[in-house]
Amino acid sequence: MNKLFLRINFVNEKENLNHLELICRILEQYNCRSCEVLSAKWTNYYQGKYLILEGAKHSSNVVIRDREILKQIDKLHHFDKDLIFPFVSYYKLYRYVRKNYSHLISTIKKRKKNRVTHSFRYESVKNIDNDEKIRDILHHRSIKSGKFYKHSKGDN
Repeated sequence: MNKLFLRINFVNEKENLNHLELICRILEQYNCRSCEVLSAKWTNYYQGKYLILEGAKHSSNVVIRDREILKQIDKLHHFDKDLIFPFVSYYKLYRYVRKNYSHLISTIKKRKKNRVTHSFRYESVKNIDNDEKIRDILHHRSIKSGKFYKHSKGDN
């Protein structure tokens, strides 16, 4: 019984790690919000074609078309009938990003509301000085977003 319990825990831990790596890859490549990825649904996944992440905060939807990401999603177990990443909480993602992407986090330390998962977004637009382009890249509609993500002269 203990061996079975340990085996199940190992599989769940390994699956969790796979989920976290995949989530970070999506965040890095598609500039979406962490909540959009964490709430990804199987009903919005079209095997081998694309995954639609529903936009939060009045943002436009994000369409994932990367073949490697889609192949990784194909390999995931369907633990939940609705959510693709049912066991990954924001807190787990936060800890994983802090541990594995600390080089990105240092770029946003001076900013207010510097959510750890925003580090991917800041990195994507760090050399862009146009508010409108920043909003387009980040799928934002809010005018404040362009200014919020724009690096000031004091940032590295």
